[in-house]
Amino acid sequence: MKIVRMKPRNTFKSLITPSDGMAKGPDLKILGIIAKLARNDVHKEVPETEIIALSELSESEVRNHLDDLEWLHLAKEALPKASHAEFRLWNVTEKGLQQLSSQNTG
Repeated sequence: MKIVRMKPRNTFKSLITPSDGMAKGPDLKILGIIAKLARNDVHKEVPETEIIALSELSESEVRNHLDDLEWLHLAKEALPKASHAEFRLWNVTEKGLQQLSSQNTG
């Protein structure tokens, strides 16, 4: 493992991450939710509110996991749209779909 500096919302914090860049545990659960809601389509945007509702985790926990997934390039925040200005939108990435596929086959 290595220690990596992340840029969170307001302060800097250290995060210990696996050196292989793979999501584990709750991060993987959140990634699966995004992929399910997007029907495994990297172009389909998923509202953060739906991810929170399905995760059964607190809003702050989900946002932390989404930040982790974005840092690992497994999910990304979509550009804001006027029709969805009140919440953030997320996409699963090709790398994220590959990881989920390898988890299901491995």
